[in-house]
Amino acid sequence: MFYKPVKLLPKLLPVFFSAVGLLSSGCVIYPELVEKGMHAPKSERCGDCHKDIYNEWKNSPHARSFTNAEFKEETNTYQFTFCLGCHVPETIFTDKKIEPRSENLAEGVHCNSCHLNDCKLSGPTPAHGPHPIHEKNQFFRTSEMCGKCHIGTFLAWQKSDTIEEKKTCQDCHMPSIKRKLIQDDPWQKIYPKREGKQHLFSYQTLFDPHNTLLTMSFIKVIQCNGRIEGILELENTGIPHGVPTGDYGYREVVLIIELQDETGRVEDCKKESFFVEMKTALQYREKRCIPFYFHYDGDSYAIKATIHRISSHKDTDILLAEVKYKS
Repeated sequence: MFYKPVKLLPKLLPVFFSAVGLLSSGCVIYPELVEKGMHAPKSERCGDCHKDIYNEWKNSPHARSFTNAEFKEETNTYQFTFCLGCHVPETIFTDKKIEPRSENLAEGVHCNSCHLNDCKLSGPTPAHGPHPIHEKNQFFRTSEMCGKCHIGTFLAWQKSDTIEEKKTCQDCHMPSIKRKLIQDDPWQKIYPKREGKQHLFSYQTLFDPHNTLLTMSFIKVIQCNGRIEGILELENTGIPHGVPTGDYGYREVVLIIELQDETGRVEDCKKESFFVEMKTALQYREKRCIPFYFHYDGDSYAIKATIHRISSHKDTDILLAEVKYKS
């Protein structure tokens, strides 16, 4: 039995040109994507086409801004309603106070929270799509956008430098990536790869134990008469706001200085916490000298300093920086 070869190109071309024709004509296939209230779409509808962005968002702090245990506890199970505007916003595009939405609360800060602008879906790049679009909105490239909710952090960022080339919030918390905006057929065939942003909204990707954003160095270590004394210098060299930062909620960064014997066993330690509320956060380019002393009679020892981001329940511990001194 013989089969004639199937030529796919003639079959695909009508689909391709139909999609191009629909988009270029401004045809709106999914008007429900810009609805508000009880008819507002869930973010998974956006994920039908924007698969990569949706998968990043659903694992991000924005997606958990309403459901995370700390927020629920600190708002007395959502009784402090003034917090809801920024934790479940309808849209940030308003000149008035940001209002919370009434539907899909478990999605926290979802797609339309940041992209719904005057009954259109807005973004920073040239675009055509099967829904109302407001393209090339440069507001998305500015720290002012994040400052709509992160007010205290934004004000600190504003004061951090006067140079025009300083990084924006997006530069650090939304790493650049080159990819297609859409991963669904037939639309992905129309879009070329272009520079975009990952929707991680996280600081964890910025840090490794040897980063230069927070630097620590031992500027003095002396052992005498069974006592070790020293000074650790800590500097915020590359984070253009306080560490920790935030307007409300529990924000703690802990510095731990450990004395270790020759086997690495911890003999003693000193801890010091930094809080936003107590105005002890380490500001941009601030240097702080932390004195320490330990009683120790041995000959060989090491001193290890680490700085951590800690959650209110002490169940999350993220290493931000570390340094070690050996005798």
